[in-house]
Amino acid sequence: MPYSHKWESTMVIKTFSGHVGGAEFVTSAQEVAAYPDFDSLQFIICDFSACDGHSIDQAALEEIAAIRLGSMWTNPNIRVVVVSSDERFTWLATAAKQPPLTGTQLTVAFATMDEAMEWVRRQPKLGGGHHLRP
Repeated sequence: MPYSHKWESTMVIKTFSGHVGGAEFVTSAQEVAAYPDFDSLQFIICDFSACDGHSIDQAALEEIAAIRLGSMWTNPNIRVVVVSSDERFTWLATAAKQPPLTGTQLTVAFATMDEAMEWVRRQPKLGGGHHLRP
């Protein structure tokens, strides 16, 4: 399996390894969105430190956008953190500001898990889950 999920009270750490396929990346996002305690999540950490490449393409980004947009109806309070020093993965934070991901969760990138967790610790707690927008 090219990824694993570690669930904590207000975050999930998704650890990817080897080559990350677009389908695996999308499946991982689907699993998080379907998690029973999804509404209490504040952070999704995507750790690509152990990866040597990917095939995440535009089609995968479009599926991720649909998952993100749909899940924002029940939990608009999630921030996404990409962990990698490799530009082949940090571009995901930039891609989150462009179509088709425009307007979805704030996404930032850090070179190390320590830097990412320090940023997470400094973030304010956002409102609770179950925010159905009118």
